[in-house]
Amino acid sequence: MASSLENEVDLPTIDLSQLFSFESEGLKNLQNHPGIAIVREACREWGFFRIVNTGIPNDVFQKLQSVSQELFAMPQEIKDRAIDASNLNESYLRPPYRPESFWFPTPSHSDSVLAFCNKLWPEKDNLKLCETIVAYLLGMEELKRKISIIIIASLGLDVETFYHSDFEKGTTLFRIHHHYSDGKFAAGEEALYGHADSHCFTILYQDIGGGLQIQSKEGNWLDIKPIPNSLVINVADCLRAWSNGKYHSAFHRVVYKDWTNRISAVWGMMFPDKAIWAPVELVDEQHPRHYRPFTYTPFKEAAMKDRITIDSYA
Repeated sequence: MASSLENEVDLPTIDLSQLFSFESEGLKNLQNHPGIAIVREACREWGFFRIVNTGIPNDVFQKLQSVSQELFAMPQEIKDRAIDASNLNESYLRPPYRPESFWFPTPSHSDSVLAFCNKLWPEKDNLKLCETIVAYLLGMEELKRKISIIIIASLGLDVETFYHSDFEKGTTLFRIHHHYSDGKFAAGEEALYGHADSHCFTILYQDIGGGLQIQSKEGNWLDIKPIPNSLVINVADCLRAWSNGKYHSAFHRVVYKDWTNRISAVWGMMFPDKAIWAPVELVDEQHPRHYRPFTYTPFKEAAMKDRITIDSYA
């Protein structure tokens, strides 16, 4: 996993196209695929892994980068049109909030995305933005299915059973972040404080400027090498609890580099609104139940207000 640059790491990586090339034959043999062993080890030790050949066309990544830059470059008074204090899941968070962010509706229903974009521009001007966001979110919906299947299989569980009971109906979030330095921050200063995500798992796009760091179990901050047209997957707190602590939800942060602007896109999945409880298959005398049951929304609210972690439920 080490890279040639000090404190920079290459995440464990799987080729999604190879992992799912067998899918027409069914999912029974998935647990024996070498890529599943990579995911299992990565989730245990790092809480992060990378996917390549994601199924999302490379030009969609390029368009996402382009429209995001155009979006954040708009005059402040135009961006402010998207502010909705009553629904922060579909809103704009303005400076001095860092990172400056647009939170888009999910899943990828084009009408809801268009309605959000219409807050910013007349309909005739926002087609490129709307089409790009919808295309990206369609890709995320397919990745939601595939990453869920991979995680279930890596835990040695029956894919069909647990995908339908715990993952298929999970809700999602999507936001685009803009970190900007204004010349006020030196390389290495925090642009986003260290934290663990509270939901199930995250799919992250970051541009080639980098800045993402993860904290090792030894407490060291490590730079994640940016690789074009790839996505970073990380275990979040609810998945850590659902796995009975087998998988690690690592602290991570963003630090300033030698860029003035950084674009990232964060997509997350939450479990359905029911008690989060590790399957009995993951509990035995050697591995007693580690977390008491809880539901996502109260946990998320407490995590945001008091910055608690899943350890509070152990």
